[in-house]
Amino acid sequence: AAAVLKSFHVGYAPDGWDGLATHLESHGVDLRAAEAVGLLAPRKQGSGYYDRFRHRLMFSVIDLQGRVVAFSGRALTPPEPPSADAEPPAKYINSPESAIYRKRETVFGLFQARTALRNAEPCLLVEGNFDVVSLHARGFASAVAPLGTAFTVEQGRQIRRFTTDVVFLFDGDAAGRKAVRASRQPAKDSGLVARVARLPDGMDPDDFSRVRGAEALGQMIRISPTMLDHLIKETLESPF
Repeated sequence: AAAVLKSFHVGYAPDGWDGLATHLESHGVDLRAAEAVGLLAPRKQGSGYYDRFRHRLMFSVIDLQGRVVAFSGRALTPPEPPSADAEPPAKYINSPESAIYRKRETVFGLFQARTALRNAEPCLLVEGNFDVVSLHARGFASAVAPLGTAFTVEQGRQIRRFTTDVVFLFDGDAAGRKAVRASRQPAKDSGLVARVARLPDGMDPDDFSRVRGAEALGQMIRISPTMLDHLIKETLESPF
């Protein structure tokens, strides 16, 4: 697990409004550059900046050259109970697009998965970065995610550089099933051979691997039907 956390450069953004801004400024970094890549945001009133990521578990987004090009921050429990009228923080905050980051062209975890994919393991496409890191820690080193966007042809072509065999392992809920259907055409257009592993209702890949075990997940992946067979079965099962 420690090796996986290191591989994904997992870290923590401290709770505070200007910890990163102060740190960068003390090292002579131009804060306009930090704003351009989405680390800082301009204050709504007055001058100066505040940290975009605060009290979040941080995942680094790494390109195929091994360079950190963006971040994704998962919300943590607030250190103090929020007031009754305060809105809960967004579960994930991702870096905005920039000169070095295009989310339509980026596949989270593909850099870390490249060795497993070259060893002929199928690419496991999940919805979120937490599932990617969780699956890698459980031995499924070919897991990747589209990171906050619908699966695109551009992402499919990135995967196609390593394999044509993709297994969709999206969440077992209505949104996950809809996302699988929407992914059929981009997968086809990018030259991928897609299969679908259908998770039980209400479960995501992390839930399933923890509750049922890695062996059960591996078996589900091995017997996963083609995308077309999956969609036909889903259509036949849906109420008219």
